[in-house]
Amino acid sequence: MKSHLPRTKLLGCLAAVLLGLPTRSAAGTQIPLEKLAGPPAAGFAVHEVMAGEVPGVITEQVTIVGPARFSQPATSDENIVWFLLRGRGTVLMQDQTFPFAEETIARAPLGAPCEIAAAPGETVVAVRIRKKLTAEDRADLPRLTLFQTTPYVQPFRSCPAYGEAIKSARTVSRTLLPQDIVPRMAAGTVETTGPDRVLRHQHPMLEQYFIGLAGNDAAVTADDQRVDFPELSVLHIPLGSMHGAEVAAGKKLYYIWLDFFLTKEGQVWLKTHRPVTEAKAP
Repeated sequence: MKSHLPRTKLLGCLAAVLLGLPTRSAAGTQIPLEKLAGPPAAGFAVHEVMAGEVPGVITEQVTIVGPARFSQPATSDENIVWFLLRGRGTVLMQDQTFPFAEETIARAPLGAPCEIAAAPGETVVAVRIRKKLTAEDRADLPRLTLFQTTPYVQPFRSCPAYGEAIKSARTVSRTLLPQDIVPRMAAGTVETTGPDRVLRHQHPMLEQYFIGLAGNDAAVTADDQRVDFPELSVLHIPLGSMHGAEVAAGKKLYYIWLDFFLTKEGQVWLKTHRPVTEAKAP
């Protein structure tokens, strides 16, 4: 029998049934959103955002006013990923120095310290994700050899592009953090200009954050709710909701998505991302 559900919704529903995951009704859906704070007068500041939204994940804004430095001690209990959104500086990992100029992802190998330095006169705005290691993660680590001993630092725009059925042909999407670097986590960007949209879809196998990048001026819907989504803000897609994004004519949609998979099997969702050989400017 042919289904009359949209393909993206059908995939989400099938995944929920096969993986034993919950679906969400439209009634009462809320879209949590938090804007990042302004910089301190000097030194650095750390603020937690989206506190308690995703179990096992701590999300923090770290702002560094140059020439200050922020040192992250070694830990074997968390995978830590940095999204450097604004400002110039350097990342120091394992005696290697990596210069960056805005929009860079950085991740030290598990158990290695990291230092972020802002250049003199620069203000670095970053989002730090601290994802607790679960027993399932630890059991999977021997299989995930990629970047377990090597620092991973990449400017966003040098990351590989992909296409997806829920996005228009002119949308540019990039994979910032491929699966199998951090267990049960992946990240990427979506960029386009209006009028355009990301079609409504659902993925009950994962929790998802959006981070608004420079110039982002879009709107996000989830079930029966809609919220304006500006730059330098963090948004949580309600688990299992039917959601999408849209941008009006003359405006820009540009954000990071962060996927936190409930199980390793849920990563099958990433097969909807089709690699492309060359990205087009939006």
